[in-house]
Amino acid sequence: MATLPRIGIVEDQALVLNLLTDLCRHRFGYDVVFSARDAKSALTAVDGSEAEALLVDINLPDNDGISLALEIRKKIPRMKIIILSAECTEYTIFRVRQSGLHGYVDKNADPDFIQAALDSVLNRDLPFFTPLVREIARHTAADSQAFSKVLSDREHELLPHLGMGKTDNELAISRGIAADTVRKHRESIMRKLQLKALPDLVHYCIEKGFLQTRPDGEIRPASWTPSTNSS
Repeated sequence: MATLPRIGIVEDQALVLNLLTDLCRHRFGYDVVFSARDAKSALTAVDGSEAEALLVDINLPDNDGISLALEIRKKIPRMKIIILSAECTEYTIFRVRQSGLHGYVDKNADPDFIQAALDSVLNRDLPFFTPLVREIARHTAADSQAFSKVLSDREHELLPHLGMGKTDNELAISRGIAADTVRKHRESIMRKLQLKALPDLVHYCIEKGFLQTRPDGEIRPASWTPSTNSS
């Protein structure tokens, strides 16, 4: 008998987790070897699970799904990871692509896209993105003023915190840098993005996905892992 492909599912909402598990087992024919509702449980469960691929919700109660995926990839480099989210924002899609993850499935899309994504990453070793995700990525790529083209990695890192309304001094203390450095970065960010005032900056952060609404309703900065351009 052929061995079923083994997958894990990380989703904080119990109803959605049960639906995904049932869908993957009984409709798509996968062996769901573990499920978890938070990042801590996922990190424990993935060890020894022999999962080949993971479906990971981006909004978890104790971590960001992309940050969790990167932790798992450090432990298990061969792991294929597909991000699930109902919020397809430019910054989130940018982070998934920059992180080298294997797919992004819009939760509002047809459930069959989950099977298509798993088939793509497991059987063809190709990344998979649902149509809306590809459309947003194309729009960002065509925009000469997109944050991904005009901001440095350090500015990407600081922007969500500035969008939360933190002062230069508060952000300097939390990031371990000088307040004057924060001020210069803030001025540079606003100039590059052509933003005139703080409310414009906050609106930009919300619209583009630099801020995330967590499952408990709290708004937090989206995480960012710098690559090489950290000036």
